[in-house]
Amino acid sequence: MRILCYILFLLFIICQNIILVDSQNELIESEYNCTLNLFNKINQASKEYPLNKTFNGYNFCSAVALDFYNKFLCNDKGEVQSIRVVHLKKNKLSPNDFKCFSSISSINIDLFKVEKNFLIGEFPKTLMSMSLLNGDSSIFDMEIGFNKYIPVKELYIKVYLSGPLYIYFSTLLNVKTFSFSTQTLKPKFKINYINDLNDTTTANFSFYQIYSHNIPSMKNINLPILQITLLGGADKNSFSNFSTFSNVIGFAITPSDKNEIYPFPIALSEIPAEINKNTGFTISYQIDTPPTFINFSNINEMASISILNAGKLFNIDGNFPFSVLPKKLFTFEFQNGNLSNFKNINEKFTNIEIIDFQNNSIKGTLPNKISDTYYLNNNEITGEMDDSWCEVDFNVSNNSIGGKAPSCIVCHYLSPHTRSIVDGNGFTNLNVDNLEDCTTIELNLSYDNDTQSLMLYGRDLGFQNGYTSLDKKFGRFIITPNRAFQLKKYIFATEPIPKGFNITFLYLPQGLRTFEITAYNEFIPQIDSVIRYSDYFIINGKYFAYNSTIINILISNEPCLVLSSNFNQIQCYLYNSNKIINNSVIINKNSDRSSGSIVNNSKEIHCLVQVMNVSNSFNFELNEICNGSNCEIPNCAKNGGEYNYLKGVCDCFSNEWRGYQCELKSLKCSSECNGENGNFCNHINGICECNNGLGCNNQGICNQITGECNCTNQWIDSMCLTPNHQVYSQQLEQGELGILLILNGWFGDIHIDLSVTINNKPCDIISNTQHEIKCYPPLSDIICIINNNNNNNNNNNNNNNTILLVIQNNHKWSGNYDPVLLGNENIICGNSSSSSSSSNSSSNSSNSSSSYSNSSNSNSNSNSNSNSNSNNSNNSNENGGSDSNITNHFSIIVIIIPIIILILILVFSILIYCKRNRINKHVFIPLERLGSSSL
Repeated sequence: MRILCYILFLLFIICQNIILVDSQNELIESEYNCTLNLFNKINQASKEYPLNKTFNGYNFCSAVALDFYNKFLCNDKGEVQSIRVVHLKKNKLSPNDFKCFSSISSINIDLFKVEKNFLIGEFPKTLMSMSLLNGDSSIFDMEIGFNKYIPVKELYIKVYLSGPLYIYFSTLLNVKTFSFSTQTLKPKFKINYINDLNDTTTANFSFYQIYSHNIPSMKNINLPILQITLLGGADKNSFSNFSTFSNVIGFAITPSDKNEIYPFPIALSEIPAEINKNTGFTISYQIDTPPTFINFSNINEMASISILNAGKLFNIDGNFPFSVLPKKLFTFEFQNGNLSNFKNINEKFTNIEIIDFQNNSIKGTLPNKISDTYYLNNNEITGEMDDSWCEVDFNVSNNSIGGKAPSCIVCHYLSPHTRSIVDGNGFTNLNVDNLEDCTTIELNLSYDNDTQSLMLYGRDLGFQNGYTSLDKKFGRFIITPNRAFQLKKYIFATEPIPKGFNITFLYLPQGLRTFEITAYNEFIPQIDSVIRYSDYFIINGKYFAYNSTIINILISNEPCLVLSSNFNQIQCYLYNSNKIINNSVIINKNSDRSSGSIVNNSKEIHCLVQVMNVSNSFNFELNEICNGSNCEIPNCAKNGGEYNYLKGVCDCFSNEWRGYQCELKSLKCSSECNGENGNFCNHINGICECNNGLGCNNQGICNQITGECNCTNQWIDSMCLTPNHQVYSQQLEQGELGILLILNGWFGDIHIDLSVTINNKPCDIISNTQHEIKCYPPLSDIICIINNNNNNNNNNNNNNNTILLVIQNNHKWSGNYDPVLLGNENIICGNSSSSSSSSNSSSNSSNSSSSYSNSSNSNSNSNSNSNSNSNNSNNSNENGGSDSNITNHFSIIVIIIPIIILILILVFSILIYCKRNRINKHVFIPLERLGSSSL
């Protein structure tokens, strides 16, 4: 197969050359003569090109050369643009051999032989690039002086040395890109670079790659990239020239002999900070012991310092040889050295991305995570790894690290990559034959409309893309190892990106495992059934989540602690569920649920599941104790448990396991939870609880006498989990759709069945947070004219009998509707028969949407009047009497009647005016602008 690929590749190259050459025109006469003379001087045209009998000549452009290394590229004008030839004859080339080419841009000559001063000769101005390979180094034997410089922009030279070679920068002033090498890494003669630029001359180079026996002075030279292959026996004294590297942006020094030892470029520390433009360097040679600790405080910022072969000497008594590193440093690499007394790796670094200390005999403890990448393999580091290491790219293989490896390693230890980065240590839980099952993977999926991409995030997702396979085709990019991956559809895909898929983890201890997952907020959770095992509830369905922290469950309006979850099932724990269910109102399964009728003798219980911002509810029939026929008996034996037929749940017989079938690891409480003063650790939820098991969740104080929680004023229920919402202040301001009511107070994070009413009329909610609710109130309950001058008086006098009611989580707060007006606008309102129609927002969404509209009906007066008695009687039951309501309605009528009379007078005046002026045009005045919706 590989041979076939090579054959196909060669055929492709040959076809490409045939197409390219055949598309070129014949050379014009002057270019043909120039080409023929040049080629016959260094080679023989008759041997390389077939004779074209049409014009009795060699068609250099359109014929394929018999030798692949001899090639002329021509333009459509019949001019040579590029030459690549092999110099076989002994004739020496001169610049005059190329002057006749009018459009030549590049020359490539192998086995070159040239006259003296060839490089500084006069060439066509179009010539930009020159490659001279495998010739004599005497090519640099040329005159030095004013205007004696090489004219091309790019120069690539490879020579064999016939004697010592000195290359002067003054001859390279015009050369932006320069590459110089020899045929061997062990030449017999020395190569040195001389900076002969005067103080008034500045050279601007782009890229230099050179073989050298010295570090050249870079004074008055601007150079982004310098690569030096340091030849054996290089001049160590020339290392002082590093002090002139202020305008060398980055450099790399590679030795020809890896056993050679050279000094560290300490002279870099002599460059003043204000002129230092160096952003990083790479050193691959072994480094000698520095005379003192290296201080780089003069360097404010540097992208990278890479020391790839430090050697055994580059330290000070086994200590890290740097006293101060650059203030900002992105990458630091120190490999293959001897830092046996370097104890604290992190002490020298702040705000760094990559730390690499491979193979340095380091004996300190494993550092705390301060970087995104750690390569610490092949040392003698001790200590233990915590979960923070699961968020970085690392390699700690071949050290002395012990204890338990974190779950991210255990889950994927069977992957070849994971084993390669942790093997060679003393982890106690990485026995291939006895690995714990991976139960800690958490998957979350969100869809971004702007980028049209999916974000897969969570916990223990793996270190590389090869850990998993997807049933849909995506481009996958690691953002944070084990934590976040971005998924994008392939560029050639035409169908829309799917909002869900199956992901299979290939190397889990329990074998392959496939997870089905969908993007949150794209699907409503679907509940199919609920099975009870004592205080455990198993909720089956789909569109749930693997991340239990984003799920809220209510059983009989009580929070049920989520223990585990996946796409199809949720397990939650409701302590003392018998008491809660027996004391709750139970829904009659035979009743009309739309009517809300209830009885107290049924066994159907209400369950609500909330995933992120979407929720669904389900009424389930409470099952009897599972006996195998009415519901499935759980398998308790795996971790030493036994099914209790009286309780209907597994007895785990150990504080190490929990769950309805003893399948989950128990949770530990704090060290203070030691059994004293009546407290004990509930290993199911990890909470230190009172003597009857009611934990207060740090939102109340456990009463150790009664065994109940005394919640703070912000929380209620037996475990202080439900917000005790309260309204502290009310404000009115002009919104986009009308008058907006803002309620300030405490409303918590759980907003199940949230509603706001004013005198039993809904206020349309548009947003809600922990401390604020915004809604559009019904206009009929804004019953006065409010302005900035009489806010307090009008509010107190007119609104103190109007009831504001906020309900959520089956808990009510009520008080007087008493808003304060914000802004300078007058709000004109009245007691009318206007009705507010709205679509109630989802109580579980933090950003609900509502429609707000006001409709007026001119025939509604009678209906309104006919219903007033019943409304007043209802209000009297709620407010303690009807006298205040009668007085309130009377005062409203007294205000409205004069307004109506004024409006009628205004309308008749307009009609009379229009008639007198013979204006045949109808005037329409929206009734809402006149302040009344029924005239």
